[in-house]
Amino acid sequence: MKYFCLMPASIDIVIPSYRLNEKYLLPILQLPKPAGFDINFYLVADNPAAKVPDSIKNLVGRTDIHTIINEKNLGFSATRNKGIDAGHGDWILLLDDDITSDANLLHAYGKAIASHPEALGFVGVTNFPPSVNAVTKALEINGVSTHFQLALHEKELYWSATANIMLNRALLGDRRFSPVLTKSTEDMELLFRNAFENDLKKYIAVPDAVVTHPWWGNGAIQTKRMLNYGEGAVEASWLYPLKLYTHYDFTNTTETLLILLVAIIPCLFFHISVRFILFLAVAQILSEFLTNFYKAVKVGHTANIAVVWQMMWHKNMMETGRLLSVIKSEKLTGFGRRIDGSFRKAHPQNFRLNRWKIIKLSFFVILFVLLYYASR
Repeated sequence: MKYFCLMPASIDIVIPSYRLNEKYLLPILQLPKPAGFDINFYLVADNPAAKVPDSIKNLVGRTDIHTIINEKNLGFSATRNKGIDAGHGDWILLLDDDITSDANLLHAYGKAIASHPEALGFVGVTNFPPSVNAVTKALEINGVSTHFQLALHEKELYWSATANIMLNRALLGDRRFSPVLTKSTEDMELLFRNAFENDLKKYIAVPDAVVTHPWWGNGAIQTKRMLNYGEGAVEASWLYPLKLYTHYDFTNTTETLLILLVAIIPCLFFHISVRFILFLAVAQILSEFLTNFYKAVKVGHTANIAVVWQMMWHKNMMETGRLLSVIKSEKLTGFGRRIDGSFRKAHPQNFRLNRWKIIKLSFFVILFVLLYYASR
């Protein structure tokens, strides 16, 4: 398939990897290439003990495959940076090392480049398999996995996950993933910083550029991942220009319970009843459950309690990660502080409401009143 470009274009495909799993890498290396494009692959193993599989070594005559093995574990940010710096292509396609690509992936991006040669970059679609258990259903309902499919619903985006995204090297310049961000959110930070420095230009969605990502841990509970997401979001919120898009929000369940726990101390010291604090805590927990139950029914079309529990667990683990990051950093001004990931405008309004906050607040007030009058 040929595309009518103003000039020949080159693409560097950068794949950071720990495993160098040939099951996923071989099909990517054998993807059909669009005519008129010079394409190079950069496999960067973030594992000193990694061995290049024989199946990849045996791709005789393939001068377009470059393997780099880190001398020590550097983490995903530095590893991606090494792959980006190793190449010289006009465009940089970032892929995860465990995705399965549609056969026309490179053709879809080639067509996008031909149509928009001056674009900041392109965002593809990363699908997940159908949910296989309560955990994966909960991740869908909470939006953890569906965020990867935003290119199906929006024409332009400020950022997306790096499982399947292409960047314009000329407009990227010397900007790279921040090595400070070791937990998560390095994708949001770099991609929005890049957009910000390019006059808030957005990345163009390419809904035909599709890959499929397996469920993390084959559908296992993602406690560590959620904690990392929460910690990474707070770490990124201190960095420019993301800090311009932060705001203070109503305390979440984890933050509220901490406040109530701290409030018990003066009550005990001054011999004041802690009954109201206990009512508030119980009302907070129950309102969290009922809100998630309603969301499971409304969004996920399920009343399965196991799904509701997993929704609560993963949501609150991410919120716990935020809280832990604030405590560890000793920056108390980070308490209740959030990034507005839409990046619609700088200095967004504090304490904004949405339907889920309104529903939760309504449940909270009703439950507290019921507990108070039931105790009289």
